[in-house]
Amino acid sequence: MTAGYQETGLAQIGEAVERSGVYLQFVPQPTPLEACWYTIGLTGHGHPELILFGLPPDISRPTLRTVADDVIAGRRTFAPGQYADDVIEGHQVQFVAVIEPDRHLPVAAQFYAVTGAAIDALQIVWPDRYHRWPWQPGTHVDDMPVLGRPASSG
Repeated sequence: MTAGYQETGLAQIGEAVERSGVYLQFVPQPTPLEACWYTIGLTGHGHPELILFGLPPDISRPTLRTVADDVIAGRRTFAPGQYADDVIEGHQVQFVAVIEPDRHLPVAAQFYAVTGAAIDALQIVWPDRYHRWPWQPGTHVDDMPVLGRPASSG
């Protein structure tokens, strides 16, 4: 990948962020639970970026878009260890602080490096249909990466 291509890509992300407040970055992986989407743009609103693993695009994209729109409009903020019942239909989620967000959200880090802003990120973690979190025994979502230390399960 050439520097010119990267600059063009970052410019397109900047246009999307300017237009709608957020850009959604897809990271394909070999297994569905490892594939993810993350936001670029929430840092500019004083909020951690959000990353979501393991859900199909028809769920991931609207989920992140809705949550990001709420953050941008000042209707909601999210913090590490917080739970929410209205982010993904039918599931409680937990927000986990991402360790090494620059490594896990590299395009966001590159986008904000121009301004010198450091990024923080929260992972939206969801349990399996039996309400077991990825870190609990017997879960069906144990292949989902968890990029930080979860709060005790509630």
